[in-house]
Amino acid sequence: MANFATEADVRLKFQVEDAAVFPTALVTGSIDDAHEEVLRRLDSGVDVQSPPVALVLGETLLAGAHLLRSLASRNATVRQEVTVGGQRIADGDRFASLMAMASRAEKQAWRTLEPFMAARPGLQLGSATDCVPVWGEKPKDC
Repeated sequence: MANFATEADVRLKFQVEDAAVFPTALVTGSIDDAHEEVLRRLDSGVDVQSPPVALVLGETLLAGAHLLRSLASRNATVRQEVTVGGQRIADGDRFASLMAMASRAEKQAWRTLEPFMAARPGLQLGSATDCVPVWGEKPKDC
C-alpha cells in the first residue's frame, strides 16, 4: 500500500530543503517507518484509497518526527551545521533541541491521527479481591 505522505509533504511541513543534510533516502525512509506505524493502528473502516487530509497530515508529522530523531542521532556523533525551518540550531543544544522537536511533532501527529485509529482495549493493571484472613488475623479494612 502506498504511503499517505510524500517527500514533498515532509520537506514543506518541516522546512528541510537541504538535500545534503536531509537526503531523499532519509526522508523516504522516515515516511516508510511512519506509514508502517500508522497502518498497524489504522481502523479498518478508513478509506485508504483516497485518504483524508488529516490522515496525510498525521503521517507527515510522524514522518517528520522520525526524520528529526534520525538527524539527532547522526548529530550526536558528527558535528555539522543544522538548519530546520530557517533556524540554525546551536552545537551544544542540537541533540536536545532536535529530540524535543521530534517529540512535539510525534505528539501532534498522534492527536491528528486519533480519529482514524482502531479502538484499543483498556488496560486493567490490577483488581481488588475479597479480604482473606492471613495467619488467623482478621484484616482491619474488611
